[in-house]
Amino acid sequence: MTAAITIVGVPEDGCISLTSRAVNAVAQARVLAGHPRLLHWFPQFKGRLLPMDNGFRPWLNQLIDESEEGEVVVLASGDPLFYGIGSTLRKQFDLRELCFIPSPSSMQLAFSRLGLPWQDARSLSLHGRKMAGLVCQLQQGDLFVILTDSTNTPSVIAQHLLHYRETSWQLSVCEQLGAPGERITVYRVAELAELSGDEFDPLNVIIAERTAPGFWGEYGQFADDDAFEKRMPQRGLITKQPVRHLALAEMRLRPATTVWDIGTGSGSIAIEAAKQCWQGSVYTVECNEACYPAIEANIAGHGTDNVTLLKGRAPEALAGLPVPDAVFVGGTRGAMGDILSHCWQQLTEQGVLVVTAVTIDSVVEIHQWSKLNRLNPKVQLASVSQGVPLAHYTRYQAENPIHLFIFNKSVTLQGNNNEQ
Repeated sequence: MTAAITIVGVPEDGCISLTSRAVNAVAQARVLAGHPRLLHWFPQFKGRLLPMDNGFRPWLNQLIDESEEGEVVVLASGDPLFYGIGSTLRKQFDLRELCFIPSPSSMQLAFSRLGLPWQDARSLSLHGRKMAGLVCQLQQGDLFVILTDSTNTPSVIAQHLLHYRETSWQLSVCEQLGAPGERITVYRVAELAELSGDEFDPLNVIIAERTAPGFWGEYGQFADDDAFEKRMPQRGLITKQPVRHLALAEMRLRPATTVWDIGTGSGSIAIEAAKQCWQGSVYTVECNEACYPAIEANIAGHGTDNVTLLKGRAPEALAGLPVPDAVFVGGTRGAMGDILSHCWQQLTEQGVLVVTAVTIDSVVEIHQWSKLNRLNPKVQLASVSQGVPLAHYTRYQAENPIHLFIFNKSVTLQGNNNEQ
């Protein structure tokens, strides 16, 4: 079956580096479509031109119409299947209708110019995307290519890294790769952060090489309690490490999980969850204004730029958030029933709700709520004692016992179906 659409990747020096196969595909086309920046490389083309002048959606609709007659060539930059138009066309057309003729991608060109093996490299795109979560994703490797845009410029990216203390990187800004004006400049994070965005050509990518070990700031994947700033009293307003790990294990977090942390205190649960959900998002809610400086300092200090602090009282502050896959409730300020009901309703079908309680009153409230809603949670009582010195000996000092209520929505839904 002959492809209705051939997608040709064009390098930045235009026709000079095209393969004969790509040149022949253009020469035999009935329609030549793409961005005007790429179409200008083919002034000799005598067929119909379909420029992307009036927006992408109208252009795509015209492309779909023209594809019915076939012999259509779409021009793309570099490799169409590397953050390019190829992904969009695969969703619109049967794969058998498409043929791809790529040129080297910006990632491949950048690593070749720097003489870097890139089989272990990862790619991150900030083109038309939010900056949040960049630092968390950088924690998953040592070598990256970062695609930029007019908003997320190299300098803005470096400023973001600097804010989250993620400075152990060498950043190579690669401009106009493959074109006559190609330029590559190497910076430290602080150096690049001081520059303006106007100093770089819009067509650029960044190669980020880690220069020193050190993940998640200086605290590692699992931080001790002393690694978190806390509002006085210093031993209060934090879910202690043993309970924190129990709760996080029960939440069954995955890299792309969306988490709500309600009554965050110092932000320890949110931050530890964010480290595990490095492709996801964490929304942490706190209504005590005295806690805000410590929470914000902890988010920045631990490099968890996928955590969003919501300054307000739950459940009102939860309105409009993405639905959660996991919810942790560590404090409710007297609105236990309303918060639990809202979270349970919003939770995805495979989601988990974990609630902790210190006082008997809170335990009774959670128990009554679960009975009212015909739920049967897993209940745990965590009683942890820490070894402390006593003269030449070691004794145990008990922490406050903590109740954990674990509500698994998929188990509940399955149980309800069995009852029916």
